[in-house]
Amino acid sequence: MPGVTGVPGVPSAEELSALPAAELAVRLAEAYRLIAELTAQAGRLAAQVEHLSGRVEELERQARKDSSTSSRPPSSDSPYRKEGGDRSLRERGKRRPGKQPGGPGMTMNLVDHPDETVDCPPAACRGCGADLASAPVTAQRRHQVTDIAPAPAPKVIEYVAQAK
Repeated sequence: MPGVTGVPGVPSAEELSALPAAELAVRLAEAYRLIAELTAQAGRLAAQVEHLSGRVEELERQARKDSSTSSRPPSSDSPYRKEGGDRSLRERGKRRPGKQPGGPGMTMNLVDHPDETVDCPPAACRGCGADLASAPVTAQRRHQVTDIAPAPAPKVIEYVAQAK
C-alpha cells in the first residue's frame, strides 16, 4: 500500500498532503535537523568503532608475543601466562574446605513466638510502580535475627517480608 509507513507516529503521505504548507515546512525542517544529528552521531560511532578495533588488534598482537618465539628475555613475559611449577611441596588435602559431608548440621530454627515482629510490605510494584498499600498479601517469607543480650532470655525479632 503506497503511503503507509507502518511506523507508529509517522504520518502517511495522505495525511501529510492534507496539512498546510507552513506546517509541512516546519516538519521538513525538523526532519532535516534529525537526519543531520543522526548522521553526525553515526560518524562519531564509526570513528570510535574503528579506533577500538585497532586497539583490540594491537592488544591481540601483544598477547601473542612471548619469549619462546622472539628474542626477548623470559623475564619480559606476562606473569599471568607463565606455567609455573607447584607452589607448595605439600600434598594437596583430600578433604574439601568447610563442613565435611555426613556431619551434623548446625541450623538455628525459627521461634514460634518472637518478642517483636516487624512487617516489611513492599511500597510499590517493581514492574509498574503502582501503590500496593491496599493489595492483598499473596506470600510472605520469615527471617529472624536473634540478639543475645546479657539478660537470661534472648530477644528475637521476626521480619516478615511480604510479596504482593
